[in-house]
Amino acid sequence: MKIEAMDSIYLNSGIRGPEQSAAATPSFANWLQGKVSETNEHLLNADQALQQLASGQAPSLHQTMLSLEQAKLSFQFLEQLRNRLMSAYQELLREQI
Repeated sequence: MKIEAMDSIYLNSGIRGPEQSAAATPSFANWLQGKVSETNEHLLNADQALQQLASGQAPSLHQTMLSLEQAKLSFQFLEQLRNRLMSAYQELLREQI
C-alpha cells in the first residue's frame, strides 16, 4: 500500500526515500575490493617506476620516490584496516552468548 502524501514529503524536502538511499550506498565489500585493487595499482606503478629507474629511463628520481611513497602509504592503510577488522572479529569471538 503506497501513500501518495508521503511521496510528496520526500520530493519537497530533498530527503531520499528508503528505496533510493539503500541503492545509493555501496556495500562494504565493494568498497574494500576497490581499495585492494587501488593498492595493487599503486604497487604495480611503484614497481614499474623502479624498473625504469634501474634501466635509466625514469623521468626523474622525484617521481619514482613519489610513486614508492604512495604505494607504501596505500599498503599501510590496507594493513591497518586488516588489523582493525581482525581485532573486531576477535572481540566478537570473545563475546559470550
